Amino acid sequence: MNSVMSPWESAARVDYIRDLADKGDLAELSRALLLANDSLHEGFGVTTVLRGLPEADRIALARSFAEHTITTPADNGNRRLVLLATVSRDIADADWCQAWEALLAQMADQFWSCGISDELWTCSQALLDAGRQVPGAVAALLRRSALEHAWPVECVTPVLDRLRGPVLNPGEPWADALLAGLPSLGEPWPDVIGHALLAPVARPTRAWDRRALALTAPIGTEEARRTLTPWLDLAADGGGRWDGAYDPYNLPALAGLTWLLSLLPPHPASIRTLGDLVERAPVRTPLTGTAVRALARVPQQAGRSELERLSRRVRHKVTLRQILRALDAE
Repeated sequence: MNSVMSPWESAARVDYIRDLADKGDLAELSRALLLANDSLHEGFGVTTVLRGLPEADRIALARSFAEHTITTPADNGNRRLVLLATVSRDIADADWCQAWEALLAQMADQFWSCGISDELWTCSQALLDAGRQVPGAVAALLRRSALEHAWPVECVTPVLDRLRGPVLNPGEPWADALLAGLPSLGEPWPDVIGHALLAPVARPTRAWDRRALALTAPIGTEEARRTLTPWLDLAADGGGRWDGAYDPYNLPALAGLTWLLSLLPPHPASIRTLGDLVERAPVRTPLTGTAVRALARVPQQAGRSELERLSRRVRHKVTLRQILRALDAE
């Protein structure tokens, strides 16, 4: 039996499909797949069996799935379309790709992340196998789903490792503004954002700081500040989730940009922005603590007055403790 399956998938179902495949009974295999009673799509175990079939068998199954789509278009939702994706390697056509893109775009519109929707990975891998890239909103859904749910690594790696962008997940005002402006900023800004994605939320290392300053040196500290602060001002209003929380994929980049701003020469606008990340954020997130510690490390203790102001205004107990601890440490 295949050692890796979707968490909800039946081992008996995987064994049954494998037995039919081993016997070469493609007609019965097609019926078993197309006429399944379960409303869920096939899991990773069955998908792996189908993807491992010889090309001739996959072509025969694809023909069967496609013909079934034409003759019974209302039957069993998108099952036929997803089954086509499981056997499509090296034989996909443009119409299939367009249909997979439409299905994935619909999922990206409906869901923040997916925990049992195997079709997300199946159709995305089929598109990548066909030489296509998934839309940015779909890439964001894939990344969040991998971070927030227990998908098998064998399921997500063949997809995530081949995504060519975007560098951040779209859908948050600050990230959308950054993605829109990045092409016109030119070098070395893509490297700066890439380095920001590697930042620890808790506290950066000295090596991370040195690399961040080296990357921004050609830009100039004032230009870097003028570019960073509008993005972080937007981030202070929250992220893309319904409650204002940040996208978990984007959060390290936000932390990195926050740390970077605190490394630059002190400026009233920078201090105000870091304070807003503490005070205005609609929900308490790890970034709140990042902004507190960033204020505490602004050169020349320039962030102390802002921390003192925040200590009089912030009511969230954990955040207030972080602020008082930062003040005591100075």
